[in-house]
Amino acid sequence: MYGFVNNAIKHYVNDNFGNQIWREVKQQCALSPSFLDADQPYSEETIFKIAETVSKITQTPLNKVLEDIGASIISTLAEKYKFLMESRGENLKDYLLNLPNFHNRIMLIYPELTPPEFRISNVAHNSLHLHYSSDREGIRDFLKGYLDGLVKIFCEPAIVEPIESPAESRHQEVFKINW
Repeated sequence: MYGFVNNAIKHYVNDNFGNQIWREVKQQCALSPSFLDADQPYSEETIFKIAETVSKITQTPLNKVLEDIGASIISTLAEKYKFLMESRGENLKDYLLNLPNFHNRIMLIYPELTPPEFRISNVAHNSLHLHYSSDREGIRDFLKGYLDGLVKIFCEPAIVEPIESPAESRHQEVFKINW
């Protein structure tokens, strides 16, 4: 991930808990001054380190913090980085179908990026399955918030439900999205 995602995380913390909590999070997570630089790459681990720290400092359940961060990333992208949202599709289904290709294209712009791996299956007129693969366990809550944020941004009556991940893939989350 790059700085624009990190900016969304900062906005989430500031908007929900205040600037003092953000300063504590930055200090405890030892975030560099370049953390918010759009050209600086960071790993998924950073999101989880920040989420765990926010959870601990604010006494907010970790799953809630992760969901809220996922949703915040989408609202920040829609507000401040419209070109990224618009490049993925005009509606929720197109956005989700374009998500795997978008991350492949973005790697050409940001060569140090190791983007999340998305795959789409079971595409029907009113639903699809979104698969997310990661080396990081516990991504489900974050991704649930991300998808709920998309539903809200696109103003579409959709239901996002986690479904059982394949047993052979411990680090894959699968969601069914119905509209």
